[in-house]
Amino acid sequence: MEKIFKNKEVSDFVRIGLLLFLFAYILFRILGSMDLFIEEINCGAEKVVVVDNKEYFLANSYRFDNANGRSSERAFEGSYSVKLTPQNQYGLSITLGKTNPQDVYEGSVWFYENKTEADTTGWPFLVACIGKQFWKGTTEIVQKKDGWGKLEFKITIPDSVYKDPLVVYCWNNTKNTVYFDNMTIRRKNCMKFLRQQ
Repeated sequence: MEKIFKNKEVSDFVRIGLLLFLFAYILFRILGSMDLFIEEINCGAEKVVVVDNKEYFLANSYRFDNANGRSSERAFEGSYSVKLTPQNQYGLSITLGKTNPQDVYEGSVWFYENKTEADTTGWPFLVACIGKQFWKGTTEIVQKKDGWGKLEFKITIPDSVYKDPLVVYCWNNTKNTVYFDNMTIRRKNCMKFLRQQ
């Protein structure tokens, strides 16, 4: 009788454990489909912090490098943008850390090109790269507003072993001055609630 009672306790414990696991799995699937774990990082070149005598843009709790191109000459929104020239081609970059194969990232940025010189070979780029193993750049304008164009990408990290972190940045590959503003990065991040301020 005691053995039957213990077997019943064990089977009830296993049954409850399986039900809890199934409930948690369904809950996370539902929350995931509602984009609850999607983190959005927005940088508009408005907030600057200085760390070790170097300027960074501050967005959410992330730092964007290359704040030295900050300019008040033009802005898509707010008062500032990042001015990139043929001599200073790279800016508004963020290092997002290590990635896993099949991770999905979406990125966008607005740009304004001061066309003082005809240039049919160069374009403003929004780039995502992992060292020399992965590079994806887009020049495709998906939207226009008041002379500004919006670049956008959606990437899935290919299967491989990556040693370097994912970096997203703007690249002025033209002979003209280009202003970049309002960069947005979207990615799945189950730990996003720990990073919020």
